[in-house]
Amino acid sequence: MQEAISLALKGSFNVHPNPKVGCILVKNNEIIGKGYHKEYGGHHAEVNAFKYCIKKYGKAKATKLLFGSTAYVTLEPCSIFSKTPPCTSSLIKYGIKNVFCASLDPNKKINGNGVKILKENGINVEVGLLEKKAISINHDFFFRHKKGRPFIRMKIAQSLDAKIALSNGESKWITSKKSRDDVQQIRLACDAILVGSGTILKDNPRLDVRKNIRNLNERQPKKIVLGSSFLKRQNDIKILKGTAEVIVFSKEFSSYAKEGNLIQIPIKKSTTLQDTLKELGKHELNSILVEGGSKIFTSFIQEDLVDELILYISPKILGKESIDSISIEPPIILSGAKKFKIYDSMLVGDDIKIIMRKKNKYK
Repeated sequence: MQEAISLALKGSFNVHPNPKVGCILVKNNEIIGKGYHKEYGGHHAEVNAFKYCIKKYGKAKATKLLFGSTAYVTLEPCSIFSKTPPCTSSLIKYGIKNVFCASLDPNKKINGNGVKILKENGINVEVGLLEKKAISINHDFFFRHKKGRPFIRMKIAQSLDAKIALSNGESKWITSKKSRDDVQQIRLACDAILVGSGTILKDNPRLDVRKNIRNLNERQPKKIVLGSSFLKRQNDIKILKGTAEVIVFSKEFSSYAKEGNLIQIPIKKSTTLQDTLKELGKHELNSILVEGGSKIFTSFIQEDLVDELILYISPKILGKESIDSISIEPPIILSGAKKFKIYDSMLVGDDIKIIMRKKNKYK
């Protein structure tokens, strides 16, 4: 199962919004097949393991070896038709005798049903082998299916006195190049990047992962903008370049709405951030990286919607007139303050990187 988990991680940046899954096939204490889910829309781990076995031994010998063998899978085999046929059918077809799956699939359409189908067809199934470790590699996937919204990471690059820009808006660059490169890795691991319309107006960013950071076959995260005022600018809008989907939440319809990969979702005055995140959950986004600006940071913190906070702190002091990273309402008493627990910290270039998570949210 440990080998299956290691295999699953090879699909880390290509399978979104699907989970990372690995599979090992064993007969007479020897590995006869192995596979992992390589890309969204492609074959699942079990099918790739069967293909590995057939390629290695030839179809006739592989068929004999697979009959009565044992499969170790990091997640419950799927039982529904989606982009590919259900993996339960393949396991039954090849006569697999035993299946060890690390955990059940949190997807309500599958949860427990895959195990049920296998058992009904005479396959011995055991659930729970290295369960915590297997779940940890798909943390965001499990979170979305259990909470009904994406896991929210917030990244803030700030000065020592918690400022994200000078009073005139200048912010390039507060943190070091190594920190900016490190952020590219975080972007690559998330399904989407979210900013406010003001950030697009001020910086006109592309909000993508640089080519030197990702492999050519790795997908770009989607781009989410709260507000549509940026669509009124006359010059090129960089966020609309490329192939990644751009989702805009706005109270006003824009003439840009039918262009390229732009999706405009209308909202009302009564629409809350919670409502917005639930809507994004319907778009199969497991995780979102919130990148700014100050109003967006403040809103997410104020609404207790930040599940993980990543700070890059530069050893610079920008002064009292500069723009605060967060400006929330103060608590009445100290015990009412927003609380996070430091999960990790490290030096990145000249900066300090601190990863924090909601206090008492994680064991």
